Amino acid sequence: MSFTRTHRHIVGISFGLLGCIFITLMGVFTLRADNQTDGVAAVYQGFRDGKCQSCHPAIWREWENSMHAKAWVDEIYQAAASQVPDRETKCDQCHAPQPILVTGVGKMPKLRDRDREAGVSCLVCHLDAHGAMHGPPASAETYFHANVTNPVHTDPTALCSTCHGQPSVPEHDQVSSFLSSKFAEKNQGCATCHMPVVTRLQSTASYESIKGRKHTWRGSRSVAQLRRAAGLQLEYETGKVSVKLQSKTGHVLPGGTLRTLILEVVLLTSEGIERWKQAVSISDDNENRLLPAERRTYTFDNVSATTGDTIKAALMYQLTPATPEAAWVLMAEASYVVP
Repeated sequence: MSFTRTHRHIVGISFGLLGCIFITLMGVFTLRADNQTDGVAAVYQGFRDGKCQSCHPAIWREWENSMHAKAWVDEIYQAAASQVPDRETKCDQCHAPQPILVTGVGKMPKLRDRDREAGVSCLVCHLDAHGAMHGPPASAETYFHANVTNPVHTDPTALCSTCHGQPSVPEHDQVSSFLSSKFAEKNQGCATCHMPVVTRLQSTASYESIKGRKHTWRGSRSVAQLRRAAGLQLEYETGKVSVKLQSKTGHVLPGGTLRTLILEVVLLTSEGIERWKQAVSISDDNENRLLPAERRTYTFDNVSATTGDTIKAALMYQLTPATPEAAWVLMAEASYVVP
């Protein structure tokens, strides 16, 4: 793996004793800037002072509305983690991690001592031990930090696996199932669905808009993303309803162990009166989650439908076991009117 570092070259011009002193001082300052502790500390302070936000306003707006930004302060997370006795070794380190490029891509992250309310910030995925920021090619040059072109950001699935590919933490392990999917075989990655391509100014130092990945990471909190995740087809033969369910995701569905899909089939009279209803729950607890791109058929027998009746199938998403039915998200639906 090769890295390309972008930096400013300072040309020293000797002009007698004063010039020598100046060059010596510059060397001292350079050594200090290259010190790992000082370099990382300076970038963290810049983050607190708003330098990331002021230099990368478009990307910052995307991030601050994402679940990565809310990873630590999210009420649902805090409520769930509070029930785990050793949360600091099983939960917290992925919700307020130290920089991944420091602790190791793909390795279990380490929990930060401070600034936890920033959740999974830009520093988590881009900052290295020297205070440089890593990213894909075409990074604009900056005076605040060095830029390093790193191929791991061109296809960030390995980067994502650090938190989303740990088998010991099944709630977050989506990458394991993805790696054996047809999506991975086609060289697609996590970013294909969760970081769509956008064209925008990368920073205030940019002179033209370029293509990049949107830093929103849409997932289970996005209604639009959920509605793209599955499809339904409904068929009826005398006394029997068949519902064909297809996952359109690159990982198991639902992706988290606290999530549940509810497939509900209802028979209504022409007046809209419910005559029959049945539901199936799809979850980790039931050991029946859908595999990537899986097609599955559910059959319901003894359905006594007559001419004019309507059969409806709906796939709904329950975020947590405590999410009330009124807050379930409709992912897909299909209907059939009996002729």
